[in-house]
Amino acid sequence: MFDLLTPIFATAGIVAAAVPFVLHMLRRTPSRKLPFSLVRFLKPSLPKMTKRSTIEHWPLMLLRILALILIGLAFSRPFQRVAVEGTLDATSARRVAVLVDVSASMRRDGLREQAIQHLRDVVAGLSESDVFSLSAFSQTTRTLISSGEWSQTEVSARAALIEEAVEAIEPDWLGTHTGAALLNAAAEVSQEEASGPRLSERRVVLITDFQRGSGLEELQSAGWPDAVHVDLKVVRPEVPGNAGISLLPEDRDGQPRILLSNSIDSVVTDFAMQPFDREGNPVGKPIRASVAAGQRHSVVMPVSDDKATAVIAGVELLQDKHPFDNVVDLPVIENPLLKVAHVGSVDSNDPAEMKYYLQRAIDGNESEPFELIDAAQADGVLLPVASDVRLIVVTDVLPKGLLPSVSDCLNRGGTVLVALKSTEVASSVSSLLPDFPAVSESSTKDYAMLGQIEFDSSLFAAFSEARFSDFSSIRFWHHRIIPLPQIESRENGPWRVIAKFDSGDPAIVETSLDGGGRIIIFTAGWHPDDSQWALSTRFAPMITSLVRQSYPRSTGQMVFSTGDAIIPGHLTGSNEWSLQLPDDSVITSESLRKLAESRQTQPISIREDGSSPTATRGSDSEEFPYRFETPGRYLLSSSGDKSNATGRDSTAPERASEVISMIVGLPLTESRTDPLPLGQLQALGLEADASDGTLLSAGDTANDEFDPVAASQLTSSELESRQKLWRWLLLAGLGCLMLESLVSGGIERRQSVEATA
Repeated sequence: MFDLLTPIFATAGIVAAAVPFVLHMLRRTPSRKLPFSLVRFLKPSLPKMTKRSTIEHWPLMLLRILALILIGLAFSRPFQRVAVEGTLDATSARRVAVLVDVSASMRRDGLREQAIQHLRDVVAGLSESDVFSLSAFSQTTRTLISSGEWSQTEVSARAALIEEAVEAIEPDWLGTHTGAALLNAAAEVSQEEASGPRLSERRVVLITDFQRGSGLEELQSAGWPDAVHVDLKVVRPEVPGNAGISLLPEDRDGQPRILLSNSIDSVVTDFAMQPFDREGNPVGKPIRASVAAGQRHSVVMPVSDDKATAVIAGVELLQDKHPFDNVVDLPVIENPLLKVAHVGSVDSNDPAEMKYYLQRAIDGNESEPFELIDAAQADGVLLPVASDVRLIVVTDVLPKGLLPSVSDCLNRGGTVLVALKSTEVASSVSSLLPDFPAVSESSTKDYAMLGQIEFDSSLFAAFSEARFSDFSSIRFWHHRIIPLPQIESRENGPWRVIAKFDSGDPAIVETSLDGGGRIIIFTAGWHPDDSQWALSTRFAPMITSLVRQSYPRSTGQMVFSTGDAIIPGHLTGSNEWSLQLPDDSVITSESLRKLAESRQTQPISIREDGSSPTATRGSDSEEFPYRFETPGRYLLSSSGDKSNATGRDSTAPERASEVISMIVGLPLTESRTDPLPLGQLQALGLEADASDGTLLSAGDTANDEFDPVAASQLTSSELESRQKLWRWLLLAGLGCLMLESLVSGGIERRQSVEATA
């Protein structure tokens, strides 16, 4: 039986074959002219048109029609349907490679069971001579049954081999890289040589949910082998639709955010998100959000409940049937109450003192709880600055008894803001600043204004826009003078002048110390005796911004996705570390090293600058990478020697053990469960057949079995490419055209001779 690969060209050839016949039957002038001797005195007349009732030169007409038909058939690429059955031909076999998707999206209800059923159907259709392999893929591909293992296993023992592999098919928490898995399988299948019977067919069977986050990018640029065919078996969940949440970067105010996405086949649009604490107990009321099908929406999450009694450690999405992507851990703020130490007047109700305005600027912030603590009490009792305080505001003379605790705060990376109410205040803090020049009072007759401001500094960054950058309305009655040349030439650390008065004197200066701390000096106070600074609308936002800079919410917390890899020794700066997993189990540097060596994993050699270029052996600073396989909160602890991991000086003092909190979530692509079109692989240039599991009822599973006769049937393109009948048809058509030219030339010459005679 013959068939056509592109029948449109055959139709075009038949239509074109009628053209010579139609042209021949049109009205034409007589074909012969009879000359007469005396026609000089006759009036000329036009010849009458005649319609042919008979066809002249039948062979010439048939040659023209036959040539057009043969050329049209050649372009239609005919072929003969031939079935090659491996069960009947002992000299041939089929190579079948099965890929089973085990990514996180396959955790939806019913998908694993459908995938295993498809696998059993494929195995049931294999013959004894067929070569079979089985692999599971997500972010990476792992071989469950190799072709060599299948060929070496007795036919009677292959069923047990399949059952053992089925037990290992469990969805993980990683992303989906379908394109890479297909290319690897195609390369293996196309390059494999048959040791016994010759391979008559090479086929890859892909069993997946084929969702929009499948990762097919590799197929767009890579070439697909012509001899490899793809069978796409798509599994669908029992309940359509899916909603998921994932962690987003913090907003500008340091608030954690989550992304709520809803699939296009979802029927639910209203959702509730329940925050929970570290023990998993609900905190507060659920947060409501509405997301249309196929849309996404970001939601800002609180860091604690209204009473600030419980810290929110995560959030769970309710009212969704597929829970695999419904839980997200949030960055935990260890100290949600931000403490600010103050040294100066303790009376917060005296408008003549700077604390009056400082207290109101802090109390006016409703988004975050601040607490102002007086380090120097009214009765003279000194309270050393606590270890959890990262911002100290000095508005009066700093007592000597507080100098050690203030210095400790700076060594911890804290910030000290000094408002020079007088020259005595500068003298009291001079011990914190070696080589700090002497400060004197200004001789301003009227008032001073801010004339130059560095808006790229963190203190003034919030006022960089044109509508907020005007500070000309703020007047300063008194200020102190810091010799600018002396601080610019300071050797112990660079000073930066953030703002200057119109006279050129420094208004605000800052410097960073070796311990990571920062000192900011205002040469004028913000109380009414010195300036109108506290009465302006710029004062409260500046104080709030300074507090947030001193208490960054993301300190010590890192965000990753499952499948990401880290080098623990690189992060901690130590060769000795321990990693606590979400299930409370612990992995140490020694256990990871033994595990990596058993898997023959290459270590990472770290350079002295802290980078990790390539995997090499033979270095004292080798570290094995750790890959996150499950979502949740990880705690990385370090202790001991820190001199070998990052090339630090071995004489440096040993630091205390530190803990790095790492939040690992699912890849964003795994929540994109919208089904892809079944023809997506064909659009990427693959020769593929697709079937959707949702089109089968519970009793129709037998119809989806891997039929050996149907599977051994060669595809249309493969049959046509093997037979190449179009070449003979094209040669025959060209031969007819050449014969037609010879016949028409002979007729033309004969008519010319007759006319001459």
